[in-house]
This record gives sequence, structure tokens and C-alpha cells, in this order.
Amino acid sequence: MLKRALLAASVGIGIIILLSGAAEPSTRNEREQLRQEARKLQGQGNWKESFELFRKLTLDPANEGAWLADDLSNGLSCLDQLRLTKDKDAYRESVIAVHANDWRLLERAAQTYLNDNHGGVIVAGEFERGYHRGSAKPVNSYERDRVRALQLYEKAMAIALNADGAAHDRSRVFINYARSLMGNRGYGQAWRLQYLTDTTELPDYEDGYYYGHYSGRAAPVDEDNNPVFHKLPGSYADAKSDGERWRWALSEAARISPQNRGETLNEFAGFLRSQFGVQTMASSGFFGRVREEDSSRDESGPYDVHTLKETETIAKLATGIKRFDVPAEFNFIAVYKEIAEAKGGYDDQALQQLAYTFENRRQYERALEFWRLSIERHGPGHDNWKEKRVSQIVDNWGRFDGAPTFAAGEDATVGFTFRNGGKVTIQTHEVDVKGLLDAVKDYLKGNPRELDWERMNIQDIGWMCIRKHGTKFVGDKVAEFDVALKPRDGHWNSKTEINTRLDKAGAYMVTAKMADGNESRVLVWLHDTAIIRKMLDDKRAFFYVGDAITGDPIEKANVEFFGYDQVRTDWQKIVGRRYNIETTQFAEHTDSDGQIFMPEKEMDRRYRWLVTATTPDGRLAFMGFDHIWYPHHYDREYNQVKTYVITDRPVYRPEQDVKFKIWVRNAKYDQEDVSAFAGKNVSVELWSARNEKVWTRSFTADEYGGIEGEWTIGDEPDLGTYRFSVLVDGRNRGGGNFRVEEYKKPEFEVKVESPDEPIALGEVIEATVKADYYFGAPVAKGKIKYKVTRSSQDERWYPVTPWDWFYGNGYWWFAYDYDWYPGWRSWGCR
Repeated sequence: MLKRALLAASVGIGIIILLSGAAEPSTRNEREQLRQEARKLQGQGNWKESFELFRKLTLDPANEGAWLADDLSNGLSCLDQLRLTKDKDAYRESVIAVHANDWRLLERAAQTYLNDNHGGVIVAGEFERGYHRGSAKPVNSYERDRVRALQLYEKAMAIALNADGAAHDRSRVFINYARSLMGNRGYGQAWRLQYLTDTTELPDYEDGYYYGHYSGRAAPVDEDNNPVFHKLPGSYADAKSDGERWRWALSEAARISPQNRGETLNEFAGFLRSQFGVQTMASSGFFGRVREEDSSRDESGPYDVHTLKETETIAKLATGIKRFDVPAEFNFIAVYKEIAEAKGGYDDQALQQLAYTFENRRQYERALEFWRLSIERHGPGHDNWKEKRVSQIVDNWGRFDGAPTFAAGEDATVGFTFRNGGKVTIQTHEVDVKGLLDAVKDYLKGNPRELDWERMNIQDIGWMCIRKHGTKFVGDKVAEFDVALKPRDGHWNSKTEINTRLDKAGAYMVTAKMADGNESRVLVWLHDTAIIRKMLDDKRAFFYVGDAITGDPIEKANVEFFGYDQVRTDWQKIVGRRYNIETTQFAEHTDSDGQIFMPEKEMDRRYRWLVTATTPDGRLAFMGFDHIWYPHHYDREYNQVKTYVITDRPVYRPEQDVKFKIWVRNAKYDQEDVSAFAGKNVSVELWSARNEKVWTRSFTADEYGGIEGEWTIGDEPDLGTYRFSVLVDGRNRGGGNFRVEEYKKPEFEVKVESPDEPIALGEVIEATVKADYYFGAPVAKGKIKYKVTRSSQDERWYPVTPWDWFYGNGYWWFAYDYDWYPGWRSWGCR
């Protein structure tokens, strides 16, 4: 009989949990009544009382199966709520001891180990899971918990293999075990599968806090730099790696329950795709360096995914990007096809993954085959998302690449990316920027109850015109013309430059309408006037209004200053209104040099300011909304007093003379070669290594602020670092130091020459230890003491490329020369 006691403390409650072995067997009705009461208490937040009932249920030898597994999870949850994380392990192991032959309980216990808090401390030689008050050695139990979970899974599988019960449920133990081999972190820790985890004993706790485990980003390779493939072993005992155990578990799951074959194949295909799919190159940063039209590139390069056969791939491995043939057994395209042909529960998922795969390969016609087959068998999906996915490939699409700011009079040419369409119609409309700014001012003057920041987003005039105000501030059409396009075959993206034919200063909404396709808009600015602001150290704001092209000043420009402030109200008196909006407004004209100087009393720093410059001939420029910050310049850092101390040597022996020189100066680059401290009295204090004052002497500084002196060290001085402290006018101005040693210890450099190549397990390591004195002579007959330590093996052992962007949700951002792949939807093209 298991006997174990847990002493636990909760906030405001002292409780003692006694685990004195299994409870007395109960009837099924008694257990169900007890379970309902425990869940009711749990729902009410009575964690202590609820745990006591769940503890009784889980220690009842008559309890079993899925109900028992849920009781264990609920009991552990109660301990978490009681802040008794440190008591979870003893409780969990006591339940395992009582139900050592219940495979459902063993599987659930394994999952709770994998998903538990892996951080803790060592107290009195024992591990305490979770937070601990006071000082203690932090450790983490991640690897130990993982191995313990695998131990429980091994036992659960051995029992479930020939147990009674639904084959589907027993099969799931093997599926969950396969997933757990990667540390319950999905395919990101697939590198673990290279090794055979020793489950005969638990590893020790690892030093340091647990911060989670980041994912390895490339498939591992063997000694010949070929990708590692995990073969199916004849039995569990024959497995030579966790990868082979993983294959065996998936195979057994399908054998026990053929209806789960689709899931196991999907698990297998998903892993292979994550390792060897072309999307793995997205984290290598190659795309964007070479134009797709570059015919000199190697056909096996990352830009040639469209040339791949279904039996080969280009993938990022631990040693870099490589094109290689995929063995039939490990071809995830073939596996997904097998799933789709079976028309089981994972049929649609397999079809979607095949479509994504061929999209990633830029083989869009093949991708369309699987999208259409998925729609035929399973419908268009929620909100017709599959049909929209097809439209992304086959329809005429185009979008502007964004537009820089242009100077009035120069060609306003913007980039345009498109596919499929042969013609685009360009329309340009002038935007009433001044009217939009006036609308923003009127909105603030109206003292709204709560500010709508989107209505004040004047930095994005185009968005405000289209989304917030509709077409209210979009004026008459300025021009309309067609541009012929030459789309590429295969639904590939193309690029072109479109001249908007604009030359007059202003803001224009440019719309591109693809023939039988979508619309895209961009705001194009042509500037003829600019405003420059600079804050002066006399608490004035300087503004300059000039020509945007020549920089010449603009005289008598009307510069309007509009400011607002959000002032908190007395909410007890003004019910429902927490802020009032205060505004202020005034205008000034620039002088003949295009300048305006605004004092702080005019431009209060409490306000956010919108500054607008206009002229009678139609010029317009604005800036804002910005706070005004008046700088407080000071040159204290340029007037610091610096002390420089030198001695005739850095280290002395007893009875030697210490000769020193000291200069005190102001750190000014523009100062003449004279010192403000010339002729002043300088007091120098000498402090010993024990921080005891040795002596104080006074000197008169020369014309350069320098002094010099000498001190003789006694025959038995304190050894260590001595320091000078320099005082001028009673203020400490710094100092310097030197050392006193009885003898100089020999100093030498030790080098360890280790093997250049990585060492495999079982190999003999030869290392050379070499020691030389710093002045060149070798250290002869030296005594060497060395030890060999082993670092923990985790994903940081495996090489990853320095680039770091990610793939997910079926999208791979295939960037080359600012192009993208495959989904224009994410860029706003509809």
C-alpha cells in the first residue's frame, strides 16, 4: 500500500492532504454522485473541497477508464487553483500507483506531465514544481517530464494493445504517443526523432529556469549531408531512433483501428511536408535577391520550384537549400493523394494540402485541380473561401506597389503588379486636402464626447478619403486612360510602371481598374511647398516655408496653427463625460526669408498642433498633429572638470619610489592653452588598498593646472591597489591609481586545441593543452588539471540560417524583387 503525505498551504487556508493509499472500493452510483458534487464545488470555486472529493475518486481502485482520467485532470486543476503546484507530482504518482494497469489513466497522466509547469526549484535536495518564495536553486524538469510521459505511454500502449474496449480509443494512445515523441511541440522539434530516448531511467533536473523550447528550423541530415528519413521498424524493440518509434506507433494505430488510417497518414504526410516542402526555404531569406527573369541561375536554385516533378523537391536542410529526389515511401504528395483517393475523414484536408503544395511550387494549374476537386466533394467552404482561393489564381488581379512623394513637374510613375489581365484603366481624381483638414478641425471644435482617432489620421489621407469619409473629399476626375498589359503564362505575377500623367501640385486618388477584375487605389502626392520645423533653445519654435524643389523661401505664406488638448473633466459633476476637447487657432505670415518664430506662450506644449501653409496662388503644405517640445540645452557636459593622473610605472614593490604627475583641466575643445586651475591650491589624498588614508598633501598648480610629487613606499605596506583623490576648492575632481605587489606572479596563456570536426558518440577525443608565458617562453614541467563536461543537447546544437521569417496558414510569402506569393487577398486586393 502506497503511503505518502503532502503538507500544503493555500492563501489564507492551511490544509493537510493525506494520501494514505487507495480508498475503499465504491459502487458506480456512489462514484457518479461524488463526481457530480466535486464538479459542482469546482464550478463554485471551492477548490479545497472539490479536490478532496476528486482525490477520493482517483484513489478508488474501483474507478476506471475515461471517467477516472477526467477525475485526475480535475484534481490537478484544483491543486493549481490552490497554488499547490509543488504537491501535484506526489498526488499524480499516487494515482498512477493505484491504477497502474489502466491504460486510459496512464495516457492522461502522461499528457499532464507534458503540459505541466516545467519550472521549479531544489529545496533540501528535493524538487518543488512551480513558484517558490525565497532563495532556492532554480531548475527545470522539461526533459524529465517528457521521459516520464514516454514511460507512461509505453506502459499504456502495452496494455491497450490487447485490452478490451473500442479499437478507435485504443488506437488513439499510439497516435498521441507519436506526437509526444517530439516533446508535445509539433513538428518544430522534429530533430528529436534522430535520437533514441532512454526511457529506462529518468534524467536529472536541468539547471536554470524553463523558458520553453524554440523550434529547430531545418530538417536534419546524415553524415553524407542527405536528409534523415525515418524507416518503419519491424517492432517497437527494433527501433533505432525515436523517429522509427514514431513510425511504428502510427502504423500500429492504423492496424488496430483501420478507420484511423486516414489520420495516421495525414500525420505522416504533414511531418514530411514540414521537413521537405519547398515552403521551408521561406526562412532562408533567399527570395528578393535575384530577378525571376535571370536566365543565368542554376536550374536547381530556389527560384525554380515550378520545374519540380512530384518525385522531387527543393527544401532547406540543416546544411542549406538542396534539390533532391524524394523516396517513394517519404513522398508527402503521394501520401496526400492516397488519403484523398480513400475519401475518408481527412479527404478534404489532404486535397487542400495538395493545393497549397502546388501553389508553393508555382504550379497553379495543378493547384486548381485540387481546389476544384475539394469544392466538388466538400463544397466551397465557409463564406465561399475555396472559390475565393480559386479566384486568386484565375481572375484578373492588380495592385499598386505604393507611391513615393513626387515633386511637382516630374513624372509621377508608380509600380503596378498584376496577373492574368491584359488591360487596366487608370483614373485620377483630385483630393480636396484643405477641405479634409478643415473637417478634422471642425470635428475637434465640436468637442466630441470621445475622440475617434481614425477621423484624425491625417497622416493617411488616402485611407481617410476612401474608408472614413467615402468619396466626400475626392473631387472631379482629372484624367482617364488605358494601359495595355502583357501577363505571363501560368497565372504568374508581372510588374510594370504606370505613368500617372500628373504634373500639377496636389494630392490625387489614382484608381486602377483591371478589365474583368479588381480595383486598386493609391494616393499620389505632388509637392511644391514644404514646411520645416526646428525647436530653438530659447523656447521658440522655428518654421521655414520653402519651395519643395528649389528650397527658395516663400514670402507672406499664410501659416495657420491649430492646436487641441484633451482635458480631463470632473466626472462626478459631468456625468458620462470624462474629457473635454479644448482648441486654439491663430495664423502668421512668413517674412521675406520664409521664416516664422513662435514663442512658447503662443504654442503651448500642452496642445497637439496642426500647421498648414497656404498661398494665394494655391500652394498647400501641412504637418501634424504633433506635440511641441521645447529643448533645454545646456553645455554642462562640455564644461566638466577632468583629472588626469600618471605614475612612472603601474606596479611597485615595497621600498620603491612612486613618482606621479597630475593635471586638472576643463574639458573644452575651444579653450586656449591655459588652465582655469593655474595657481590654485590642489589637495591630493593617497588611499591604501584597505581604503585607509595614507597621507594628504597640498600643491600649487602650474600654468597648465599640473602638479607633480613623489612618495616612498615602506618596507611592509598593504598590498593591492592604491588611489589618488584630487580635491580643488574642497570638491573631489577625480583621481588615479597604481598597484603595490611584493612580487610579480608568472603569467601565462593556456590554449586547448580541440578536434576540428564534430565528434560522434563512441569516438575517442584527443586534445592538446599548450601553455606559454606571455613573454614567449614555454611553461616547462607545469602541472595540468583538466575536466571534460558535457553541455545539454537541445535544438541550439543544430545549425540554422541567420534569416528568420515564417510560413503558416497555407500562405508562403514568396518574395522576389518585392513580389509576393500566392495570396493577393492579404494585401487588400479584392
